[in-house]
Amino acid sequence: MFDVVEGEGRTLWCATDGASTYYKGQLVTLIGASKAAINGTVKPLAVPAGVSDTTNFQVIFGVVVGLNRRNPQYTPVGGFSLEYEAGVVSQANQLAREWTGQEGMYVKGDPQVLVQVTEILPTTILKGLLCNAALGTAPTLLTVSVSTDADGMISANVTTNACEFTPVANKCTIYCRKGANAGIYRVTGDTSTTVPQVTTGFPYDVVVGDKFVRVPLKQGFSSIYIAGPGLFIDSHLGLITHTFEIIVYNLNLAEAGKEHCTFRFTNTHFDAARI
Repeated sequence: MFDVVEGEGRTLWCATDGASTYYKGQLVTLIGASKAAINGTVKPLAVPAGVSDTTNFQVIFGVVVGLNRRNPQYTPVGGFSLEYEAGVVSQANQLAREWTGQEGMYVKGDPQVLVQVTEILPTTILKGLLCNAALGTAPTLLTVSVSTDADGMISANVTTNACEFTPVANKCTIYCRKGANAGIYRVTGDTSTTVPQVTTGFPYDVVVGDKFVRVPLKQGFSSIYIAGPGLFIDSHLGLITHTFEIIVYNLNLAEAGKEHCTFRFTNTHFDAARI
């Protein structure tokens, strides 16, 4: 899920599209795939299509922080219990709801499904979970099985089990969980799933049994794939073909299942006319 860390815009109630399921902590967009107009105001952020999402052209608007359902309902997803509400459109289904909470342009008597959204601006800093293909699934833990290392993994002298993505040189991060280098991050320069290499060496030799985690992003400019829909950064996809572009401030890969980063979206994702 996603949380706003700092620099948010307004928090407001928004109409839903009548069909999607909305979750607290979900990213939402103002525009559908291929610049399509949508029913209501916001819908869950779809996965990116094209580099910088330049096939879908979604305009990222905010994070869902509230729902106008009187009695909250939850569903288990990947070890999390997510508050949610499904869209409705008919008179009967609207009036069957127990609703509450909306304000602003929506009167208290309006029974449609509304979501409270905290607006994301180009300067808004977010915190997002890093998961392997599904919410709650941690990135793959890598264990060194072969090592002749004498330069801190600069040379191709360390072998691990395979990470879940195909690395791109100078766009990925490796973090040591166990070993003499525990707690240290390095950017990787290789394109191998099993033979990681760094340009700036780890300060200590890597030995058999050391444990690492790799992710397809790094501090600074990164290309990511968001799935869920709009619920997590997917550590097994992205980098080249279908991406959102972000600026990463911090990575935290210390604990399995709680891997996350703080970041902001680049200006591209707030421009429906981008080409």
